[in-house]
Amino acid sequence: MAKNSTITGRLGPAVDRNGLVLVGVGAVLAGFNLRLAIASLPPLLDDLRRQPGISAGAAVVLASLPFACFGVVALAAPRFVRFLGAETALAVVLIGIAIGTLLRAGGSTAALLIGTTVAAAAIAVANVILPVLIRGRFPARTGLLIGLYTAALSIGAGLAGAATVPLARWLGWQGALAVWAIPTAFPLVPLILVVRLRSPVALPRAGRGLHLPLGDRLAWQVTLFFGLQAAIVFSGLSWLPSLLHSEGYSASAAGVLLALYALGGVPASLATPMLATRVSNQRLLAVGCAAIEAAALAGLAAVPGGAPGWVGLFALGQGASFSLAVSLIALRSSGELQSADLSGMAQSIGYVIAAAGPFTVGVLHAAAQDWTVPTIFLIALCLPMAVAGAGAGRAQRVGAGG
Repeated sequence: MAKNSTITGRLGPAVDRNGLVLVGVGAVLAGFNLRLAIASLPPLLDDLRRQPGISAGAAVVLASLPFACFGVVALAAPRFVRFLGAETALAVVLIGIAIGTLLRAGGSTAALLIGTTVAAAAIAVANVILPVLIRGRFPARTGLLIGLYTAALSIGAGLAGAATVPLARWLGWQGALAVWAIPTAFPLVPLILVVRLRSPVALPRAGRGLHLPLGDRLAWQVTLFFGLQAAIVFSGLSWLPSLLHSEGYSASAAGVLLALYALGGVPASLATPMLATRVSNQRLLAVGCAAIEAAALAGLAAVPGGAPGWVGLFALGQGASFSLAVSLIALRSSGELQSADLSGMAQSIGYVIAAAGPFTVGVLHAAAQDWTVPTIFLIALCLPMAVAGAGAGRAQRVGAGG
């Protein structure tokens, strides 16, 4: 049995078992917070368009802004981790998420945009920190911890999607957005205890900056799979409530189906990383994720009355694809430094690709005045996602050639 109570070497000081438990709990609870600010907004977009002080064009921008921030800020995340250490950096960005979430409730277009930018920038750093932290502290349990982290992320998104509209009726739309700052306190407790008890994870400084493997074909395949699956996943997260509303579903029902979209992926989020670490390559898994999402989108377009079933199938695909994309960053890396480099590349470039998904869907819907064309666009994205996934799933390491 591999020792996981002590990790030495490049990550710095040893970690005892209690410290590992605190790190693991903090990582999973942090994951729960990484979609609350994003998933709580789409169910309110149609109502926000009718609010005084909120411009009509803000909806399209708000749908893609978080993911653009993910891409831009991801490059700065490894330097931030090296400066503070992973646990300290994660605690700081959780505070940033809380601040941004509260700012969104200011009641104007500017407040929504500024708050969303702040929260998304903090989430972007956390997106990069968590896979590196998990790989570094839990090398023998990477699949399990990534599964728990991505499942917690899905649960948070589902809860926010289902509860925001009822909360808006009780607290008003501003209160319904602000309330999602509260859960950031939960992971802060174990993380602060870890930081106080011992030195946190720190990637080696030694004058080494971030080295993106831009000349490596495998790194590009991992990046493209990450970006294309995220473009599809986030398009669903951003626009699914509006699509369902146009088909006659109430705002509350659309919110519940958004919760199904997020929560229905939890079993796949848990199982996929553990399966991915046990097979010789992940090509079939990657292609299967793309096929499931294409089938769900086609069904949603052809038979919208069966939305609960199609959304459930879509959830299965997106839960598996996102957790697989995160797992591939660890599986295709040879160590902590290379994992940070590949994570920076996959998430910076990948999230820029992802941001184009919700934005393009919004533009296509505005031009066509229906959801057929945007849905066909998303189905078409599944093909290059499958091709990239087939390449990223090869049993090789970045830098090994081929």
